[in-house]
Amino acid sequence: GVNLDDHRELLEGLGPHAAEVLRASWQEASRALSPRGLDAWLEGARSLHALGRGPEVVSAFVLGAPAVAREVGEEALSEMLRASLSLASKTSGGVIALAFSAAPTAARRLADPDLFRGWLELLAQLVAQAPRGVRPMLENMDRLLAVLTLGGLRRWALWGARAHATDFAAQERYFGLASPEALSILQKERKGTLLVDVHRRLSMYLRALWGREFWLRPAAGEGEATRPFIADFTIHLPDALDDAPEAAGPDLYRAMAAHAAAHLAYTREAMSAEGLTPLQMAAIGVMEDARVEALAARDFPGLAAIWRRLHRATPSDDATVRALLGRVARALADPA
Repeated sequence: GVNLDDHRELLEGLGPHAAEVLRASWQEASRALSPRGLDAWLEGARSLHALGRGPEVVSAFVLGAPAVAREVGEEALSEMLRASLSLASKTSGGVIALAFSAAPTAARRLADPDLFRGWLELLAQLVAQAPRGVRPMLENMDRLLAVLTLGGLRRWALWGARAHATDFAAQERYFGLASPEALSILQKERKGTLLVDVHRRLSMYLRALWGREFWLRPAAGEGEATRPFIADFTIHLPDALDDAPEAAGPDLYRAMAAHAAAHLAYTREAMSAEGLTPLQMAAIGVMEDARVEALAARDFPGLAAIWRRLHRATPSDDATVRALLGRVARALADPA
């Protein structure tokens, strides 16, 4: 393991305040990080001290990095350091320290390394486009990410940056949630249910059904434009869902997650798509969807009730290929 006593030179070089923060954080960091992660954490503190933007930056990184690593992995520590180097030439040490302090909230709410990286990239973009808005936005990150996906946060922030590109006072009001338009755009971008708020319950639900673990991840930072999919035995779900006439957001997530889990549970080997036309692939996809839902409903009859109200295709629909395939899927999955 890594021993803090072996790094006395580092502690002495950081200065009294940052060194004391590091000592106080050592126990928590040792629980959250592997030996390799601890080395990266200590080296990060050394690099930030050498950056010369003040002890506040070093202390904020030391305090925030273990919590970030616990949520989205240790690779995020190097992402945080790269972001700080990008920001150092464009903004103050105080803003960089605020970014490090807000990073655990972003990691917890986004719950995905790719989305966390996207959050860091958004900060770099805003420092260039709305420099006076970054500090108030970071100070309100808890409130923003409580209701927004990364895509929603990006659209909200870039709208404010474009609208107030040359008005620094307006930037501070908008990003500080102190203007009517900021609250209006925020309300427009908020979604009914965020995946991060139901992730744990979905995992427990699937484990209770099939007695095994299923890995769930947000599909992207643009939840409303994303369809669920499976890749590398991981279920990717939209990062947010609005309520639908047929079901509320949590019920939609349950139906999506159970359908995807059924594919993993009842598929023995993948089918090659080589030589198949798009129409053939669509037809096979419909048959496969119906097959796994029928098998899952046989083992767990309650799932049929969840899915039945979401099968919208009926005989009254038009005669397009999509509608016809939808009716076939409904009939195969639920003959009743």
